[in-house]
Amino acid sequence: MKSKHSETETEWLFKDLLNENGYLGDDDLIVEFKDKTKNEKVKKLLSNASKKGNRNGIPDFIIRSHKYPDIIFLIECKPDIRFHESKNRDKYAGYAVDGVLLYSSFVSKEFDVLSIAISGTPSDYKVDAFWQLRGTDNVNHVDADKLLPYKNYLRLILESDEAFRRDYNTLLSYAKTLNADLHKKKIKESNRALLISGVLVALQNNVFRISYQENKTSKDLITALLNAISSELRSDELKNKNADTVLGAFNFIRSNKTFEDKKTGLANLLSVINSIKDNVYTFLDKYKYIDTLSQFYIEFLRYANTDKGLGIVLTPLHIAQLFAKMAGVNKDTVVLDNAAGTGGFLVAAMGEMILDAGDDEQKILDIKRNQIYGIEYEDSILALLVSNMIIHSDGRSNIYWGSSFDIIPHKLLTHKDNNKEKNEESRKIPKRYEDIDLDKNKIDIGLLNPPFKMATDDIEEFDFIFSNLNAVKKGGKVIALVPASVINDTTGINYINKKKLLDNHTLEAVVSLPEDLFANSKTSIVTVGVVITAHIPHSKLKETWFGYWRDDKFAKTKNLGRADINNEWYGENKLQEQWLSSFINQKEDSQFSVKRKVTADNEWLAEAYLKTNYNSLTIDTVLKPCYQYMAFRIENGNIGDEQEIIEIINNVTCLHSKLNVKHQKRLDEVFNMHNGVISSNVEVQEDKISNDYLPYVRPSKRQSTSYAGFVESKAVRDEKKFPAGTLYVSTDGAGSHTYAYVSIEEFIPNSNVVVLEPKLDMNLETKLLYAAYITANRFKFSYGRKPKGERLGELLLPII
Repeated sequence: MKSKHSETETEWLFKDLLNENGYLGDDDLIVEFKDKTKNEKVKKLLSNASKKGNRNGIPDFIIRSHKYPDIIFLIECKPDIRFHESKNRDKYAGYAVDGVLLYSSFVSKEFDVLSIAISGTPSDYKVDAFWQLRGTDNVNHVDADKLLPYKNYLRLILESDEAFRRDYNTLLSYAKTLNADLHKKKIKESNRALLISGVLVALQNNVFRISYQENKTSKDLITALLNAISSELRSDELKNKNADTVLGAFNFIRSNKTFEDKKTGLANLLSVINSIKDNVYTFLDKYKYIDTLSQFYIEFLRYANTDKGLGIVLTPLHIAQLFAKMAGVNKDTVVLDNAAGTGGFLVAAMGEMILDAGDDEQKILDIKRNQIYGIEYEDSILALLVSNMIIHSDGRSNIYWGSSFDIIPHKLLTHKDNNKEKNEESRKIPKRYEDIDLDKNKIDIGLLNPPFKMATDDIEEFDFIFSNLNAVKKGGKVIALVPASVINDTTGINYINKKKLLDNHTLEAVVSLPEDLFANSKTSIVTVGVVITAHIPHSKLKETWFGYWRDDKFAKTKNLGRADINNEWYGENKLQEQWLSSFINQKEDSQFSVKRKVTADNEWLAEAYLKTNYNSLTIDTVLKPCYQYMAFRIENGNIGDEQEIIEIINNVTCLHSKLNVKHQKRLDEVFNMHNGVISSNVEVQEDKISNDYLPYVRPSKRQSTSYAGFVESKAVRDEKKFPAGTLYVSTDGAGSHTYAYVSIEEFIPNSNVVVLEPKLDMNLETKLLYAAYITANRFKFSYGRKPKGERLGELLLPII
């Protein structure tokens, strides 16, 4: 049955709705009717739509954007609401929803698509909208029954976790491509991040962005580029205090042989600028407040030693965002990072503030001018930091170049005015903690990842934390990312610093972060996040919350580095939200979090207090030492018979089935612990020269690779030689620690292997089961917390 209304009437209705919602007056938008689109790629994609839907592949309207050319709006109109949507959405020619989703399925091969279906007349009509990301089949319905303004639809795509993850991973992949290109162009690793930051700053300049391709010589283009950078740096007198220092960092562009070459220089520099504009500038234009510069810095310096020597390890994006959320950053927060690096924490915090400010433009301006404080000592890093602030809408009013230990006392602190005789200048610079007038502090939250101490005369990480705390208001929060060893020491300078912290501040929480968090920086330092409430001494009755956040579900990949390839971090009920919920609500979970009263004498790590759930072990986990033991025997010619293997497996399974976790003892109550022989004290042969040589056992993830070589028996004291059937555990190596095995023959352990001698008689099967139980405690240890000495001895094991 045909409708008495014409499709044209619905099209005029849609035009009226477009006008009411500001589409037709928006200079950024291109509204195209029927087959009038000038986008050849869209035309080609739609030409194929007819093959499936028996239509000509022509939506009633197409809306495109100059600013977001990779997002396309498709609109299909029908004259009667009866033809709005079919039951199965497969009547493409006759129904609005069916038809527009058909178009979306084709156009989404190369674009993000917002599809709008409208049917009816001005007095009775229906509107449905859907969005579909490029390269996906998933269609998402918009929860609205009317046409929304363009920016509302746009946000659905731009703020989509899936779209961000896709585009961010594309950006990471591009970083590798750009790195290779700059290598070919002979740009030094240490200058590559500066080059990209300089280009991005210049592209903020409207004149340069429009006209840079018109330059006829490389000299002219270099001059235009540097002038644009200078113009942006000096655009506001309140913000240009570091302009000369920052500009000096970009001087290498002028003297670079690749760019100044009269024949090829212009083409080389143009290709770099075009590439950065197409791949990075557009990303930053779409996703505000994402610290991309740090990711390029990490990629560019991955194979250089420049940053390692300074102890600089940049915070991964998702951790910077997580810490800002943990700290409770909002539109009124004033934030300080006194070891700012490229500005990852500041950009993440600014993003939280501006999101909370909504459309309040005056508040957003105030945030950028008065609420972002950063300090950086290295001048080359300062250039990246200032650039980062500029390309993220400019929050550089309070970015300082210099030492935190000079800047904070001189710029951010006020001396208590206890002595009226003191001159004005001396009252402004506190010399001691107790001299600080905390009531005058302006900082609400401190976020920092201080330089990791690499040499004995380097500044302690705690000194940066205390410096930050000095500037924070009483009751404010500081979250610091530091090596686990810093807060785990119970002797030495860090022990003294732990006492100092508790005497003056409150230790709210410590979260153990992924061991390979800095894999992209080729750094294996194990780290934690420390949450502190400023200037309120830690109560003896206070329980600190410890979180075990070692697994963020990121995976190491060849092209993207360490990345969220399985989409398990961002989004509702995803891992970021779960971690935040457990932290905010101080939840206790036997596997992931615990509360404890602690002093400086204690370890400040969840691993020290979490208990191993032996009941949760799978039978495969329990039997793994058996399989390794039998396989290694067979590999070494001690085959045995099939019945023996079956009996061992059955006996171990039976023992585990009788497990009673209520009865547990410390490992050192069940076993005597014997350390191995230092490798420098023996001569290790690659092959077994004769029967007088014994295997020299090392830490290993697999028993079959645990032989480091062979050592002559008579070269080692008898008490350091152990018989077949001996239980031992690896105590070192990031990938090897805590794995326990039962030896297949007489051996000599190295110094990173501890032999466990039962205090009571113990058969083979019991030792194999204990090997499984000990290995199950791997999560409690790391490269920074090795299973040695007292830590190993205090492991609680079920009594078998």
